[in-house]
Formats: sequence, structure tokens, C-alpha cells
Amino acid sequence: MPKCIIDGREVEFTPGKNIIEVAKEVGISIPFFCYHPGLSVVAQCRMCAVEIEKMPKLQTACSTVPTEGMVIKTKSDRVLQAQKATMEFLLINHPLDCPICDKAGECDLQDNSFGFGDAYSRYTEERRTYMDLDMGPVIKKNMNRCIHCTRCIRFGDEIAGIREMVAVQRGNNTEITTSDGRALETDYAGNYADICPTGSLTLHDFRFKKRVWFLTKTATVCEGCSRGCNIDLHHDAGVIQRCTPRENLAINKYWICDEGRFNFHYVNDESRITDPVLVEAGHLNSVEWASGLDQARKLMAGKKALVLLGSDLTQEEGKLLKEFFPKHLPNAQVFHFGTPGVSDSKSDADADKILKRKSKTANLHGMESLGFKPFEKAPAGCEVALVIRGGRAVVPALNGLRAIGIGVFQKEHAKDFSVILPGASFAEKDGTVVNFAGHEQKVARAITPPGQSKLLPEVLMMWINQKAVGAA
Repeated sequence: MPKCIIDGREVEFTPGKNIIEVAKEVGISIPFFCYHPGLSVVAQCRMCAVEIEKMPKLQTACSTVPTEGMVIKTKSDRVLQAQKATMEFLLINHPLDCPICDKAGECDLQDNSFGFGDAYSRYTEERRTYMDLDMGPVIKKNMNRCIHCTRCIRFGDEIAGIREMVAVQRGNNTEITTSDGRALETDYAGNYADICPTGSLTLHDFRFKKRVWFLTKTATVCEGCSRGCNIDLHHDAGVIQRCTPRENLAINKYWICDEGRFNFHYVNDESRITDPVLVEAGHLNSVEWASGLDQARKLMAGKKALVLLGSDLTQEEGKLLKEFFPKHLPNAQVFHFGTPGVSDSKSDADADKILKRKSKTANLHGMESLGFKPFEKAPAGCEVALVIRGGRAVVPALNGLRAIGIGVFQKEHAKDFSVILPGASFAEKDGTVVNFAGHEQKVARAITPPGQSKLLPEVLMMWINQKAVGAA
């Protein structure tokens, strides 16, 4: 492999990579704003300028590819002076509202100002100001904080496929906006907030909710579709506050759709059933686990059962149930369900040209690999239904069958059930899911199940071992 010299160190590099990426691989950090590895290179913020021997001017590291023997300096006096000048220029109009900005604590402008800027500014003119504007239901814009990196414009054009963000006017009056001031149309609008290096584009959903340094980050997998995008769940005190994409170049690269980003809300929704309930005449009566299990077993005793397993369950849960039914519900007919209109992997396909898939559950392909067949209609003679889901799979019509639910259900589901035993969502358990391409990925537990909700192995263990209520 060819070699170059960076800050006195001999570094091997892959031809074609720019200086920022080559330096990053050996632990040398070069500051930047406009550069993003998933977007085209424009080299307009000038923050990544470095000194290269035999070149009279500083060169932008994002747009320069190293060559054999190239000598690069990232911390010379010329470079440090250029970085200070760039930071002074970028901050001349920036408001001092870090105490109220959602980006505080993870802001590139804060970090680079602290690491490479100067404590003093020569700017004495009046700063430009703009009104905060809604850009649709996902993004709120604060143009006062914008540094014109154009990441948002490039994301819309190159990734989202909608040229909806533009720069209007010139110089100090430049403003980033949508065409004709319309609301954002892309289903990937949340990524605008992710890639914005300042707090200029923020999420309505997270705005003023929580300081980021109070949040714990858990790496897991999105359950929103069969692609299985890699995500981070940010949570505090048992409540998920937001969801962000996690880099995986083989699956979702740097992005996530809005559907997957905001899917977590049902986990802490007030309408979620978190205690065992008996449904009588439309009323939900909370009971102890012993009573709920006892009633569920009585309903199924001696009857021909239909068992529906959500394709939002993990592989481990599927394997456990595959062993459970022959021993404890031998007369049951077992099927998987998940997305209306997508009964099996053959009917699953891309729903757009970016990330979305037609199957709206993460483990359709995994459940099929375990041998479960898709549900189409209840077989003749079934007298009772047992529905087990993780929270994402859409409950099919049961056509009047008395039903027992195990897993994550909302109060709106209660009308179709006689007993509901609360379980754990994807954010509350560990496990494995298999995406449409056969990649096995790990779901990680971020928070504890709320109320009396239990993991599926606990529920099945109680089902097997607990004595009937009132028995000696």
C-alpha cells in the first residue's frame, strides 16, 4: 500500500480516500463542517485546510487525495492560524444561545470553537437575525445558527432524491430554505437534523425535551421494516427520548427513515397495557399475573387453538415458542403475521429507492427460516386464538374468536381480546433478528419493561409451572 507522512508519522492509506479519512484511521482528527462521508465534497467551509509540502497554499483535506510520499501537516502554525480565522468568520453571526439549543453537547460548532477557535472576536457589526420557522411536522429551522455548510441541500438532492432545500440570496443575506417555503416532503426529514453541524435544523419531536448529556445511548436495530437499520436509542430514567441512525455501510449507511425514527413512541405511550387485564363488556380490569394466566389457560383448555406469532418477535423467542407448542399446546395451529399485504418473504420488496421495505416488521425472514407459515385465514374448527406480538406486527382480524394476547398491546386492541398479558417491546429485550438479505443482527435492551410487563420466557415459564388459582 502507498504511504504518506501526516504530522511526522508514516501512514499507509487506501488510494482514493481523502486526507480526512486517512488521518482519522490513525487517530489524527482534522476539524470540518461541510464534509460528510455520505455526501459529495464541496470544500466550502475551509475548516479542514492543511499544509502540504511543495504546495504554496493550504489545501482542503476533504477534497485532497494523498499520494505516495506526500508530507501533510495538520497542526502547523499556518494551519492553526487558518482554523482560528475560519472559526472567527463562522461565528460572526452566530447567536450565543447554547444554553437553550438542542444541539448543545453534541455540536460541531461548539467542539471546533473550543478546540480550534479564539476567545476573542473583532466583529462589532449588528448580527443578522431570522424568525424560527417550521419546515413541516419534523423539522424546525433556526436560521440564526446556520453556517451555510449546505449538507442539508446535498442530502435532499443526493440521498432523499428531492431537491427541496435551496440557498437563496447572497453573501451575508444567504438563507437556506425550501423551494417556495413549502414544508419538507421527504420521508427522511429527520436526517436533516442529524447532519446539521449546528442547531439550525432541529427535531420538533425532541425540541427542548432533554439535554443530551443526561441521555444514555444504546446501540440496537430498528424494528420498522425488514431492512433492519442500525440505530441508537437515547433514553433516561426508563423513557426513550429519541432515536438516531447508527452507521452501517452494508445496511443503512448513515441514514434512517422518519417512520423508523419515531416508531419508539408506542413503547412509552400512555395507552399501552402494562398490567394483566381481563376484558369484560369492553372494560379493562387489571388483575394479578396468577389470575390472568389462570383465565388464559382456562380459555384454551381442551380447545382447538389458532396461534399467531408476530414477525416482530426475535429469533430466540421464535425458537422458544417452537419448542413450547408441541409440548404444552399440541392441538394448536401456528402461523406468523406482521404486515397486511406482505404474507411472506416473496411478497416483501423495496418500498422506495432508499431504505424502506414493504414488510413493516424486522424479523419476517427470520420467522420463515424457523419454519413458521404465514397466516391467511383461521382454519376451520378453531375455537380460540392466542396472539403473541412484540408491538409492531398488525393484529389481523380474528372474526369473532375469543382471543388471548401476550406481548405489547394498546388499549385500542382490547376490544378483540378476552385476556391480555403484557410483554416486552424491542427496546426492552435482547435478541436476534434476520433482515431481508439474511443478515443476523442483535437487538439490545435499552430500558426495563414498564409496569408488570414481562419477557416472553418468563411468561411461558409461569404458564408451565404456576398452579391454578385456588388449587391446593
